[in-house]
Amino acid sequence: MNISKYLRFSIFALAAVTFVACESDDDDDDTPSAVNEEELITDLRLTFTNSVDLSDTTFIYSDTDGPGGSDPIVDDIILSDSTVYTVSIEVLDASNPSDVEDITEEIAEEDEEHQFFFIPANGADSSLTVVYDPTELDENGNPVGLSSTWTTLGATASGATVRVVLRHELDKSASGVSDGDITNAGGETDIEVTFNLSVN
Repeated sequence: MNISKYLRFSIFALAAVTFVACESDDDDDDTPSAVNEEELITDLRLTFTNSVDLSDTTFIYSDTDGPGGSDPIVDDIILSDSTVYTVSIEVLDASNPSDVEDITEEIAEEDEEHQFFFIPANGADSSLTVVYDPTELDENGNPVGLSSTWTTLGATASGATVRVVLRHELDKSASGVSDGDITNAGGETDIEVTFNLSVN
């Protein structure tokens, strides 16, 4: 093999190796990135705005050290009888007090995948109605629940509660779900909190 043929062969071989290497790099680029882990939710803040005097009262659930640590803080929700409240929800990751992350915006952006449910129990259903905010709907016209209207209908007996549940990747088209019935919703529970409820 003369020098000219050897050089041509070497250049061809080098080009082939380079091409294969680039293909390998491209394949790496096509590999899906790891799925983001679910957000940690440590805090729920429910702010009730009284429709009469426009006063605000906030009730919280907080468990900043997570399961297995200190008991969470869970406020009793105390409301006035025969009153309409506009309720807004904030969802936070406060596991690092110096860097509290507001997850509310992410839920609003992924509204088709999220919905809050409000479930009165132990007699609270006769003292309270909860209706989704009709102006806060996802692109399919289904509720999200970051904003809602709570109307008190009478005093509660001892032991009344309301359960607040955030579901993710649920079936919003299933029977009753858009009306707030969690029975057929499916999906995964991001957070579930039972608040004691007192209507006076």
